[in-house]
Amino acid sequence: MARKILIELTMTKSKLTTLIVTLLTMSFPILCLSYGKGYNLPPVLLFTTALIFILHYKTLKYTTDIKLVIATFGLYFIIYAISVAVHHEPLSHLDQPSRIILALPIFLLLLRYPPKITWLMHAILLGSTIAGLSALYHIYGLHLGRAYTGLNTPYLNGYMPIQSGNMAMTLGVMSLAIGIYWLKEKQYWITTLSILSALLGISGSFLSGSRGGWVFLPLALIYLVFANRYYLKTKTLVVLMATLVIFSCIASQVPPISNRINDAISNVTHYEQGNEMSSLGIRFELWKSAIYTFKQHPIFGSGYHERQILREKWGNEGLINKTISRYTVHSHNQYLEDLSLRGVIGLTSLILLLAIPFSIFNQNNKIVSHQSNAINQCGAVSMILMSGYLLSQAMFRHNSGMMFFATLTVILLACSITLKREMKS
Repeated sequence: MARKILIELTMTKSKLTTLIVTLLTMSFPILCLSYGKGYNLPPVLLFTTALIFILHYKTLKYTTDIKLVIATFGLYFIIYAISVAVHHEPLSHLDQPSRIILALPIFLLLLRYPPKITWLMHAILLGSTIAGLSALYHIYGLHLGRAYTGLNTPYLNGYMPIQSGNMAMTLGVMSLAIGIYWLKEKQYWITTLSILSALLGISGSFLSGSRGGWVFLPLALIYLVFANRYYLKTKTLVVLMATLVIFSCIASQVPPISNRINDAISNVTHYEQGNEMSSLGIRFELWKSAIYTFKQHPIFGSGYHERQILREKWGNEGLINKTISRYTVHSHNQYLEDLSLRGVIGLTSLILLLAIPFSIFNQNNKIVSHQSNAINQCGAVSMILMSGYLLSQAMFRHNSGMMFFATLTVILLACSITLKREMKS
């Protein structure tokens, strides 16, 4: 009798823990863009919870997928730490990459107490909806020039147009993947809501004016079509594509969006005429500087201090704009940033950080399960989109970018691996 009561209490405790973990996991996509620093609180709470249950992780079966994730995240941080040591840089430079390591206990927590998948999918839809509505409020309610413009107020403090716009795009495209899941399940009303959520999330990115977030959107959409080619009927595909095309055409005429497109064209024209002092012109010069620096230190990079010395040298030699050479900002391209600061070794660890999760999602997407397909496709498009964001922004040099990537990736990876394990058992 006592043993039966103990078993029931253990099961109840496990269910309660799973519920708490599920709610905390759901809070991440929901709060991400609900206010300026909404991306901070859920990871902190999940990490704290993960430490409480740290002794429970020894019961996990550490499969190849789990080991690969731990090794990939660990490698990125280790390379970063070695670079800091070799180049005699302050330990504060490890602040951002430390988020990668701190995400691993969350990963193990979610593997030990897997969140409810359907609940998480609903949370992503809600998060995408909030992202779009927030952007509309910023533009038409607060009359800001760009959505997610951070101001020194409790609600807006912490927003960044580029970072936040990219988050909105990811939530939007993941909502589209979830909509396809509900379409397969013949739940047409929630399919419609999912598509609406997707359009709102993508609108948030457009209204932010973060042009770098739009670059790999076509690739993400092509991936979704290809991944679901056996399920999407021709008529359904035509309707989806027509909806997106019409939406894009209408969006391109909205002033905040059309202005950013026209600015980009104007920036390129002026750059070709020799005027580098524009948004894109400054980026082009910083990219050139990073490439020159890499050529000087190809294996392990230059480090921050030497990079700045070399940047000013390139300016004095006329290789880049002299005024821009004095800028101490990052390279506005994560690949070139890692390449110049940590060389080929650093770039390799960055590429693995994107490629290993994508390969896991892509491989697990072959499992014949609509729910598993939805989660894996969410993970795959998030990797595709992040790869595009990194072309024009050093996302991982910002707390928001690193927190968003690390937390979302381990959440989706844990769900993917759990579903794979359940299918095998």
